[in-house]
Amino acid sequence: MRLSTKLLLTAAAFIAGGAGIYAFAYHLFPPPSARDRQAATPAPAQPPPPAAPLSDQAVAQLYGECVRGAWPTVADAPVRAAACSKALQTRRLKPPEIALARLTRGIARTALGDKILAAEDYTEALKHYDGAVDPKNPDSLNLYRRATSLHAMGETDRALSDYGDAIRVDPGNSLAYLGRGVLLATRKRAYSRAIEDFDKVLVLQPDNVDALIARGNAYSQIGDNGRALADLDRALQLAPDNAQSYVIRGLANNRRGQKQLAMQDYEAALKIAPRYPQALANRAALLSEEGRYEQAIRDLDESIKADSDNPVAYYNRGYAHFARHEYDKALADYDVAIKLEPDMGRAYNNRCLLRAITGKDLVAGLQDCDTAQKLMPLNLDVRDTRGFIYLKLGDPRLAVKEYDDALDVDPNRPLALYGRGIARSMIGETREADADKAAALTLDPEVAQQFVPFGLK
Repeated sequence: MRLSTKLLLTAAAFIAGGAGIYAFAYHLFPPPSARDRQAATPAPAQPPPPAAPLSDQAVAQLYGECVRGAWPTVADAPVRAAACSKALQTRRLKPPEIALARLTRGIARTALGDKILAAEDYTEALKHYDGAVDPKNPDSLNLYRRATSLHAMGETDRALSDYGDAIRVDPGNSLAYLGRGVLLATRKRAYSRAIEDFDKVLVLQPDNVDALIARGNAYSQIGDNGRALADLDRALQLAPDNAQSYVIRGLANNRRGQKQLAMQDYEAALKIAPRYPQALANRAALLSEEGRYEQAIRDLDESIKADSDNPVAYYNRGYAHFARHEYDKALADYDVAIKLEPDMGRAYNNRCLLRAITGKDLVAGLQDCDTAQKLMPLNLDVRDTRGFIYLKLGDPRLAVKEYDDALDVDPNRPLALYGRGIARSMIGETREADADKAAALTLDPEVAQQFVPFGLK
């Protein structure tokens, strides 16, 4: 048996806009659910009461606060959303201004966790940009903003097309390169292509912090942690209060085994943005690795409050509950993680093991193991888990087969050797069983203790 001990870390996702980028959640803009889409076309509402008259200067000031510079960040989302709402309530903005204000407020609302209202804003912004883009004489800025709206709504291919058209119309449109690169990295996992786009941004704007962060993230994803750290260090030199830079640098440090430096980065991010869901989730992963499960769960509770659609946070909290033998809570978290990310093989593996340990729903557990194997055919942890559940089901011959398959790849797996020893004892192969157990104990003197609590010796 094997609990998938690899805790998952969340990487900030990005979307380019204005002079900056927006980072939020495991998926920046998850495709709207059916409920979200339904909410995007609400029933006509009663008009709000007339607002107190404002001067033209006051309206311009509100609008400027709404759309200034970059897209809203986690830190400034409340202020930006409020400014956009007040500017829109004046009903004195021009159609292009209304569209940009709606798009900006949608991004701010996403940061605040209000995805239903955000979907309404994206839908209205998209209506405007659909009308504003002239196919015969397209404008690069409108194409870029329509691409951003489509990106936000989960329309990946259409967004990529618009980003590409914006670049063809204006090869110097750094925003479009950045937006396309972000989309390629976060939705297509096409990191090399994304890096090419970020390179182009940095040729046009060598000190573009957003491009440095995005390229650093992409380098980290492909394991080039040296280049990732160089980009992120440079970004922090230029913008020392950027929380997402610290989160991504933490990921890079973690991947190169520098756990203490990674923890310092996550702590620095949380000083800037105390409810930053990625920073909380990633700090929790390190706390769990240290056996500090209670603290990890507190961080993950807060991360989930800030972003309830992050499957990684549920997986990691399930792991922490599992380690504390809080099996019902662990099962509930794995259920949610799988619902949010149906191809998360590690969650299926751990749910299979959980069901085997508790003796509940063993058939469903075997189905989980089957799914985990399909999703992770080369992962030997799944073989260990399948072997364990066959032992629990009273089918030692199938357990032997699973352990054989694991040992063909890695002959020195203590769990597989000891599990095969138990299975061989069940079918009367005493000599072979003793040899397997002895070999396992030589490799790991405490391996037997992982089976004893579950009635297997």
